[in-house]
Amino acid sequence: MTAAVGGHGDDIPPLLRPEIRGEGGLRLRTRTALADGAVQARFGVTWQPGDGHSTSFDGTAISAPLGVGRVYASVERRHWGPSWTGSLILDAGAEAIPAIGWRKSEPTPFRTQWLSWLGPWSLDVFAGGLSEASGPQHAHLLGARVQVMPLPGLELAASRTIQWGGSGRPESLSSLTQALLGHDNSKSAPGTSTEPGNQLGGFDARYTLALGERRTLSIYGQAIGEDEAGGLPSHYLGSIGFDAAFAVDATMVRLFVEHANTTLGGTFGTPILGSAYRHAIYTAGYTQRGEPLGHPAGGDVRLTSIGAVVDAGAWSATLMLHDGYAYPTATLYPGGGTLSGGNAALNWQIDPASRVGVELAHWRDPGGTWTRAQLWWRYSFR
Repeated sequence: MTAAVGGHGDDIPPLLRPEIRGEGGLRLRTRTALADGAVQARFGVTWQPGDGHSTSFDGTAISAPLGVGRVYASVERRHWGPSWTGSLILDAGAEAIPAIGWRKSEPTPFRTQWLSWLGPWSLDVFAGGLSEASGPQHAHLLGARVQVMPLPGLELAASRTIQWGGSGRPESLSSLTQALLGHDNSKSAPGTSTEPGNQLGGFDARYTLALGERRTLSIYGQAIGEDEAGGLPSHYLGSIGFDAAFAVDATMVRLFVEHANTTLGGTFGTPILGSAYRHAIYTAGYTQRGEPLGHPAGGDVRLTSIGAVVDAGAWSATLMLHDGYAYPTATLYPGGGTLSGGNAALNWQIDPASRVGVELAHWRDPGGTWTRAQLWWRYSFR
């Protein structure tokens, strides 16, 4: 059980991913196993007073073994990418998505010699539902992510998501096939009924170099295309980062710096404005309940972040500072302007069953200045 109280701060991007969003609330989570442990289930419910969706089932899931993985039905968040502050395709700060899918249980290598060189691999595929205030209602979100480690320390991944169907939109097998094949850019009339959906896809990589006992240095990046050309993603949104981890006695410290550019093509050339995370059919954009599914700062933004993550066992802390710029076409900041802010969190383990924490956030953008504070307490029944 987790209880939280604090300020609303809805205009602050969830870069720190607060314990309970908004003004706080109450969250309950429990888990069980059935059929001699083969079926695993967990139940989560969150109540947030004053929120437009006061009750959610984020954290609920049931799964059963199927091959080398598990088939599941869940309401969960996903973070697809190596960045600490924001994934360009699916970010853990976004609203949870109800979905069914299949996920590989362990990142083990292929047994066949033809593929064993890829090293340990993992896969997650799902089909979920979206809820929007505008555009086609009850649209679907399809997603897939595969990750491999062909060399020690080198992680490579490819991710893809598709907004498809919804009220008034074709949901035939032919339409789904066209979407899966990437034929979703109508040449003659974009946004017409002949266009099956909207999708993003791309790649990310992380290389970690060990510098002795409990010391590492990493470089990582992500490139997500908003369009398709020649069967591959194009017009990339991009991010790059560096982090260093080291031990101070029994405390682990990680320092990072990263930069994200959420304009089409802006990472590798002249930016194309007014298109990132937008679509003529899905007029609410690439969102869930009006909030970005991708980077928390939205489209047409440049953002640089530095931060520190400290884990001392009984207590842990996170600090992030942000500075950036929103173009006049930014999805969350119409008219554009400078962006700046900071996030901080600190929590303590009181006893084996209790943990308390405090989170602070301050954000300034062209629309004004916002500050949020939240205090939370978690108790684990045993």
